[in-house]
Amino acid sequence: MKLGQTILDIRKERKMTQEEFAQIFHVTRQTVSNWEKEKNYPDLETLISMSDEFNISLDVMLKEDKKMVKKLNKEITFSKRFKKNAILILVCIVAALAIGATGWGIAWNNAKNSLETKFHKGVEMNEFRFDKQSGYYKKMIDQESYYTLPNQSMPKYFDFVLHFHNAVLDYYTIENGDNIQIRWSGRDQEGKMEHSIFCLDEHGKYEYTFSEEQEKELCERNTEIRLILQDGEKIYESVYE
Repeated sequence: MKLGQTILDIRKERKMTQEEFAQIFHVTRQTVSNWEKEKNYPDLETLISMSDEFNISLDVMLKEDKKMVKKLNKEITFSKRFKKNAILILVCIVAALAIGATGWGIAWNNAKNSLETKFHKGVEMNEFRFDKQSGYYKKMIDQESYYTLPNQSMPKYFDFVLHFHNAVLDYYTIENGDNIQIRWSGRDQEGKMEHSIFCLDEHGKYEYTFSEEQEKELCERNTEIRLILQDGEKIYESVYE
């Protein structure tokens, strides 16, 4: 007996319409009609549900339907292969993540040791002192002039960076009654040390950035600024590079 006829007999024995039968297995009436006419077949999951619902073994349902048995064998074989491949892919992914995590851990620890050691050696060599009140390292030049460095530490492991977040050096002074800040922030693409000069208000808040012309005039007016710009580069290099 073919599977389509078996499904038809099951439905009629229970005096069910195709619509009622379809509702049990969450399919359309047309789908049930196609099953009974053997235009297509239920999938393995639906067949198991039919077997459970009507207490009929799969062996009985599939008896003599070689075409359906062949189809199910293919589904089962594919399912086994898929499961095997899925496990293999999962193992490869886990292995890749483990290797990546190990590599990143080594790189992160090496960067941490190198950067923090370099920073603290530079701080000590340039005679900076930690200012607990501000939370910065400070090097006094005179009563109105001083350098500052952030209290640097390596970013956290899952920040996924191998450098300090805020690698800067600042210098503060007063020039003709104006509060001046000079900031060094690393090198540009051509390898030249970058710096900016700012004018601050009486409360230390930013007012404006010096243009190249204003910076030139400042250096001509105060030759000590030229020396500070040179010394700042050397300090930056000793701390960060």
